[in-house]
Amino acid sequence: MNTTADERRREILAQPSAMKEVYGPDQDTVNPHTIVRGPDAWHLFYGPWPGSHNREKRHATSQDLVVWERQQPVLLPGAPGDCDRRENGEASVVRHDGRWHMIYSCRPTTASSRRFALAVSDDLWRWEKVPGDGTPVFIPNSNWSGWTEEGVLECKDPWVIPYEGRFLMYFVSQNRWGDSCLALAESSDMVHWEDRGPLMVFHRIENPIQGPSGFEVPRVVMHDGKYYLFVMNFWGLQYASGDDPFHFGEWRVLGPWHGSSVFSDDQDRWYITHTLRPFGKPSTSPPLLEPLRGLYIGGIVWSEGVPVPVDLGDVLERHE
Repeated sequence: MNTTADERRREILAQPSAMKEVYGPDQDTVNPHTIVRGPDAWHLFYGPWPGSHNREKRHATSQDLVVWERQQPVLLPGAPGDCDRRENGEASVVRHDGRWHMIYSCRPTTASSRRFALAVSDDLWRWEKVPGDGTPVFIPNSNWSGWTEEGVLECKDPWVIPYEGRFLMYFVSQNRWGDSCLALAESSDMVHWEDRGPLMVFHRIENPIQGPSGFEVPRVVMHDGKYYLFVMNFWGLQYASGDDPFHFGEWRVLGPWHGSSVFSDDQDRWYITHTLRPFGKPSTSPPLLEPLRGLYIGGIVWSEGVPVPVDLGDVLERHE
């Protein structure tokens, strides 16, 4: 018997955990992802596999962040020699000059290091790669970065925000000594980028239980006049705040979530995501030895500048 959308919504919100699995593995698994509110729906852009296994950008939509419908992929592998022939990874989507712009990490071959490519869209459904000749729009500067054409060194997890008439892109890379770096680049048009180098550096620590041994998946959001940086690092999902998007204070641990996005809707309700693994599983254990999962979404409320994870249903009930 087919389940209606209302029945599916009730089933999801009745899950006992605060963070609900809204897009389950029966629909698709989810790992690198970003969620954007478009004029017609919420849009989820994602890769279904760990790391370098992702070769296309998949797509799902929702009217309420609870019930999701899988759509056709929006980006497919490039032609031989293109920068995204082998991998299509983490992405960030922002609106600029009347169009949606997607910056995404990619690789042309298995042996290549990652770089960033660009695609644009008028409606979040149909995407065109820019400049269209298979070339990337950003590679880290060798005066600080250890990036080489081959060697599978990091240039990944872009996150773009508008700031004072330009765009700031936070991304993860490595310096010439192998340290994990959260770096910054700037652009006025999303096509031409100026590398500003490391914003912060973290000496890599190897421990398979506590989490990634370096920065991963940075997210910067603004709330109540302050900037908040969320990032995966050795102790799990951490955050720090600052008065501007360049300087952040002490780290605080939020929880053991994987690949999280933090975002809000037009009613100032806030959300946090988790993907790929059952909640609490070590995020660095061999990924293919356990069942992979879908997309989880929970709520966030703010208490004196502190983001507090809460039940998704409690947040959705506000203003409804």
